[in-house]
Amino acid sequence: MVLGEALSSAVMRFTLRPGTDPLAEADGILLRALGLPSGGTVRVGKTHVQVRPATVPGSDLRLGPQAIDNSGLSYGATADIVRAMPATATNVELDQLPVSGARLVTALQGRVLTAGDTVTVELDTTIHTLNIASVVPTGAVLVGPPTQFSQTGQGPAPASSKGAKTTAALLAGLDTQIDVLTGWFSLLATPHNLEATWGMPSVAGILLEGPLGCGKAELIDEAARRAGTTVHHVDTSLVFKPDKLLDLLAAAVNDGHGPRVVFVDRLEAVIGGSSMTSFRTQCLAIVRWFLDAVANEPSVACVLGVESAAELDPAVGASPLLPRSVTIPPPDLHRRQLLLEAALDGVPQDQLDTAKLAALSSGFSGADVLAAVLHASAAAAGSGTALSTDDVAEAIGETPPSLGSVPMGQVTSYGFDKVANLDEVKQRLIEAVVWPMQDPDRFSRLGIDPPKGILLYGPPGTGKTFVVKALAHEAGAAFFSVKGAELLDKFVGESERGVRDVFSRARAASPAIIFFDEFDALAPVRGRSSNSVTDSVVAALLTEIDGVADRGQVSVIAATNRKDLIDSALLRAGRFETHLLLDLPVKASRLALLRITDVPLSDDVDLDTLAEATDGLSFADLTGVLREAALVALRSDEQAMTVTNAHVTTALERFRSDRGE
Repeated sequence: MVLGEALSSAVMRFTLRPGTDPLAEADGILLRALGLPSGGTVRVGKTHVQVRPATVPGSDLRLGPQAIDNSGLSYGATADIVRAMPATATNVELDQLPVSGARLVTALQGRVLTAGDTVTVELDTTIHTLNIASVVPTGAVLVGPPTQFSQTGQGPAPASSKGAKTTAALLAGLDTQIDVLTGWFSLLATPHNLEATWGMPSVAGILLEGPLGCGKAELIDEAARRAGTTVHHVDTSLVFKPDKLLDLLAAAVNDGHGPRVVFVDRLEAVIGGSSMTSFRTQCLAIVRWFLDAVANEPSVACVLGVESAAELDPAVGASPLLPRSVTIPPPDLHRRQLLLEAALDGVPQDQLDTAKLAALSSGFSGADVLAAVLHASAAAAGSGTALSTDDVAEAIGETPPSLGSVPMGQVTSYGFDKVANLDEVKQRLIEAVVWPMQDPDRFSRLGIDPPKGILLYGPPGTGKTFVVKALAHEAGAAFFSVKGAELLDKFVGESERGVRDVFSRARAASPAIIFFDEFDALAPVRGRSSNSVTDSVVAALLTEIDGVADRGQVSVIAATNRKDLIDSALLRAGRFETHLLLDLPVKASRLALLRITDVPLSDDVDLDTLAEATDGLSFADLTGVLREAALVALRSDEQAMTVTNAHVTTALERFRSDRGE
């Protein structure tokens, strides 16, 4: 308030002279004394006008015919001129509404209006005269995207609930990003011109990174609305020639509609990648010119929208003219639930389990969530029934996630009910993985962090992969299974890139579990191998596990048959600190597996006796024996419905014979 009062308190007397609408002109030195070194809004009589510095003699203020009429004064008169701070108009009431409010917003965007003004606007070669009956809020207002036009006595036209709902859904969970952008826009891109007033160094704007469909445009529009400024959108996805990019950016810089934010989206389409093609080189030079031009343009800021700032050339990505980067992370479990709740608000529904639906939508962007809700709503509208959780779950299953499908992670179909025995292992995994994802406060209450990594070790076939997949189901997390040898590449840097990519994809689909199988092949003791690639991979893993890169709701589990072959640096506390042995199953565990098997065993099969007879077999071995018994049954009778004791005995004998026992 003190700043606003100080800036608004300066009063100067000007002589009113003929000029042109809609911008008034005055001497730059006098405007600087008013606190408007680059121009701004002033009150003149009964109206407000936007004024810019120009070569004007003495204390003259040049006004157009429309502005002088609205002021209630006349040319040659002297008037006290005071700086004003217009807010963005929420409603403008006219005595007559000649065209739709949306068209008027587009035609008058950035214009300053005052109740009692008369303004003209040309639409489709027709000039319309508009009489401003009232404005909300009172005083000087700027026309912007949130502005609604209405006719006296009729009230504002209802906002598009469809558009409002889409925006609200995409912005769910992004309060921090909105606040940061609002602050930057208030500093750089409003009539207050605080950047110059406060003596700040000139900058162009900021980087905004996030995947497609995450709501970047909606985020920019909302932050600009709160800051009281406007947005000029530039989409580079359809730019195929450098000349076209130059035309778009030059038009944005030279747009004379006052303070504004220039949002250049999908910039990686023209300057992304590492290849130095002629097209990319020319576009890079144009973008660098654009940043310089915006930095030198008062009350104008830019936002460069990209999927990943790492894809940009350092000349842009690390430019001092872009001192801040704001990231919209891929929606995690909590934000997906917020997105679903916002998108489903108002849709006829039964009590929906949005927590379950959020868990099923791993890899979904905000746009994907909206698409799934629309798909489910269309089906419900056709049947005339309220939406159920199963309806939305089915729609989610039929919607391909733009942030990844099966290669990006899968949600397994079975839980711990299919895991025989292993009660202690299951409990330890729940503590290390499920608790941090579903109730992290229980750790913070006792001042500890959950384990960063878990190592499962033991003989082959003891169920390491199986139990981790079941764990992913229990946690509602996407499951990423990576064989150790899959990441090894003979080319320098490719294996490390593969490690970073796995973690990046897991973050995009969080909550997620990364499972490194055959971990000893990926991270052997450094210095013992003739292949230097593995040493680099271990270093990359250490970086990710130590949390230099924020992993978010991503748990890391590794499995090995040879724990002694793994580099010790990965096994200490703070890395793979929890070690769980999955040894050959004891009789109770084998019996538990036999009781939950899907193989239909006949009544003559004594499970206790069979569990005793399979001593020394792993879970994989026992599953193989049951599979072979079922095949023996089918060989003897193609219509067989059950597996008898004789079939099991034959299969077990064949198994031991194959092993040379």
